[in-house]
Amino acid sequence: MRDEPAVSIVLVNWNGWKDTVECLTSLSRLQYHRIQIVIVDNGSTDGSVEKIGDYCQGRLNVTSPFFPDQPAVVAVSFSLLTAEEARSTGAVNAETGTVTVITNQRNLGFAEANNQGTRFALRAFESDYVLFLNNDTIVDPGFLTAFIAVAKEDPSIGFLGPKTCYYDYQGRRDVINFAGGELSLLTGNTVHIGQNQPDQGQFDTQRTVDYVEGSCLLARSSMLRQIGLLDPGYFVYYEENDLVMRGREAGFSAVYVPTAVIWHKVSASSKKTPIKTYYMARNRFWFMKRHAGWHYPLFLIVFFLSSFWLSTGIHLLYYKSPDAFRAYARGIRDGLRGPAPLPETL
Repeated sequence: MRDEPAVSIVLVNWNGWKDTVECLTSLSRLQYHRIQIVIVDNGSTDGSVEKIGDYCQGRLNVTSPFFPDQPAVVAVSFSLLTAEEARSTGAVNAETGTVTVITNQRNLGFAEANNQGTRFALRAFESDYVLFLNNDTIVDPGFLTAFIAVAKEDPSIGFLGPKTCYYDYQGRRDVINFAGGELSLLTGNTVHIGQNQPDQGQFDTQRTVDYVEGSCLLARSSMLRQIGLLDPGYFVYYEENDLVMRGREAGFSAVYVPTAVIWHKVSASSKKTPIKTYYMARNRFWFMKRHAGWHYPLFLIVFFLSSFWLSTGIHLLYYKSPDAFRAYARGIRDGLRGPAPLPETL
């Protein structure tokens, strides 16, 4: 097992302990063994920390359609740290499979919570790779083995993403949500390749892609030390696109690995709300300011001649939601006004 690269798996929990323990159950079945799990709780108010602790200590069973035969939970090594304690913790000789929960007093956002977990993992466990994994996912037992096999092929591969299927698509588990991503520096739009298509092997070719989605993203630690972490200024949305783009600009590629498979509940922690509308609009401008280069003036022309009016019609006429439109307008205003945030450094 010592021949395996060390992988730290970082999950962010916010009032979602049921999703988190189901995800942990799938991780307990991994064929890859040299892992450490870091959970950052973002100021939950639903008793998440206690429930996760109960699960890790063998006092809470999981009910899941993915694990109908799940036996009684076997306790794992579990530690609980405040954010301050996590910052001051040095290197530790932890057992494989250790679960560390870092607690925040308030919601710091998806990006900064992932950064907390990543900084801790790189310092405490000296991990070779960091896996950013949404807590509302289920992983195939062989997915991490597939990732590492591909990562070993080429040190210029900085990011790896899986074939992501819906957790439940009208009762089906074989419908794709993500098979690699395409990104346009003219419009700022991102596209999930294969979205809503039944998996019939049509996306079973490994390939380099524009980006891999943040619900499951394996990143090489040496690259993160070079380019920095997720940008907390985004708070949520576009932060993984920004990270991958910074990696690409530094010479690292992003690769879609079809033999690595996960299932995602998709937006279980963030429904379509005015807050989501705001951040999606604002962060799109921030991302384009930083990365579009000479495309940025063209982006502004296309956006205000076309995209703006289409989205306005959707918010006001289709959804009949003035609140969503106001959030959208504020996002555009703040995206135009504010400078692109600086990347987080280690």
